[in-house]
Amino acid sequence: MNNQIYSKIAAKAASKIPGVGASSGGLLQLGKPRDITGKPTATAEVLGGAIAVELKVGIRYPLSLQQTCEAIRQQVTDELVHFLGASSVQVDIDVAWLHAASTNAVKGRLR
Repeated sequence: MNNQIYSKIAAKAASKIPGVGASSGGLLQLGKPRDITGKPTATAEVLGGAIAVELKVGIRYPLSLQQTCEAIRQQVTDELVHFLGASSVQVDIDVAWLHAASTNAVKGRLR
């Protein structure tokens, strides 16, 4: 089976976790607005029945990074096992950025 299928399932699974997403829009990924509307990027490598997945995600601030990453790992693993019968799944997560809900919410000034 093609690695792209595994990658797409992993990205879709990660995007199901509330507050997780990726940048969307922009040409050649330059000047991309960082919001939570896009799906995370995923790269999967299959070795026999084992799958290694690398995810690049953005997480909405102030969610707990540890709890959110645990939820991502569990969701991705569950879906790869359920849909593709993987015997072993390793999920590495790169939290590339945090997304603040609104810049208007910040009141005060830096000195």
